[in-house]
Amino acid sequence: MTVARLVPFSLPGPVLPRLLGLCLSLAGPLPSAHPEIDLRGAAIRLDLISEVRSIRPGEPFRVGLRIHHEPGWHTYWRQPGIVGIPPSLTWALPAGFAAGPIQWPTPERVQMGGLTAWGFERDVLLMVRITPPPQGAGTRSVTLRAKGAWMACARTCHPGWGDFQLSLPIGERTVPDWDPAHRALFVLAEKELPPALEGWQATARTDPGGNLRLRLLPLDPALAPAPDERWYFYGYHRQVHSDEPQAVVQLPGGGVELILRPFPIPDPPSDHLEGVLEVPASDGSHRVFAIRAPWHERPIPPDPP
Repeated sequence: MTVARLVPFSLPGPVLPRLLGLCLSLAGPLPSAHPEIDLRGAAIRLDLISEVRSIRPGEPFRVGLRIHHEPGWHTYWRQPGIVGIPPSLTWALPAGFAAGPIQWPTPERVQMGGLTAWGFERDVLLMVRITPPPQGAGTRSVTLRAKGAWMACARTCHPGWGDFQLSLPIGERTVPDWDPAHRALFVLAEKELPPALEGWQATARTDPGGNLRLRLLPLDPALAPAPDERWYFYGYHRQVHSDEPQAVVQLPGGGVELILRPFPIPDPPSDHLEGVLEVPASDGSHRVFAIRAPWHERPIPPDPP
C-alpha cells in the first residue's frame, strides 16, 4: 500500500530561477499539512516488489521500487541536473537486516519548463539489495518498510511521498525462491545498469574558460569507433550542466573529448569526474558505460560567496 501526498504547482515568470529555488526548497523535509492522496492510477504509479517469494537467512536478495509513467510524465535520475528531485527510499528494517543503495538505471534526457534534465520517461525499476541476518529473524515472516519521496513532472510538477511495505516469509529452501511474477523485471533491470567502460583511458580537466573537458583515448586505436558527434555524458554529481550543449571533439588516434559546461552551483571539487557515458553504436542505437575519470589537474574551485 502506498500513501502519498500530492502537491501540484505551476511556474509563471522566469523559469530557471524559480525551478532552481524549487529544487533547493524541496531538498529538505517535505510539508505534512496536505491531504493524503493515493497516487495509484494518477500520473505515475509506484509499488515495492521483490524478486523472491521467501527469504533465506543470510542470503541477499533484491527488492525494487517500480515506477510506471503515464504518457508525457517523467521522474528523475540520481543526479537530475539543473532541475528535479530524485526518488529516495529511507528504510525501517527488522533487526539485523541491511539495505544497500539504489542501483540506478541508465537515464534519459527529459524536458521540464524548457530545460533539459536527466530522468526517466520509460517505466523503471529502482533495485535495492537487502541482506538478512544469517540466523534468521526469529519469526516466520518479516515486513520491510520504507518511506519514499519523488517528483513527477509534465506541464506541472508534483512532489510526492508515501509509505511502502513488503511482507515476506522466511523459508528453508537451499536455492532462491524466485517470484515468477517479478523475476523477469529484475533481470531486465540488470541490463539497464551501465557496465564499466573498458579499453579506454579517461581523464578530466578544467580549461582556462571554465569548461570541463572529458578526454577518452582508446588503448588500442584500431578498435576506436568511427567519428560521431552523438557522445553524451550524465554526471553523478553536480559538476556538469544538464541544460547546456555538449560539444564533441575528435582527437588523433580515435580519441574523443567532450566539452562540458559546469553546473551553476557545483558540488565541492573532487578527485574524479564520474557518471554515465552514452556512446553511439553502428546500428543507430546507443551503448552506455559507467566511467570514473581522474582529474588531470585539480578543477577550479567555485568562487567564495
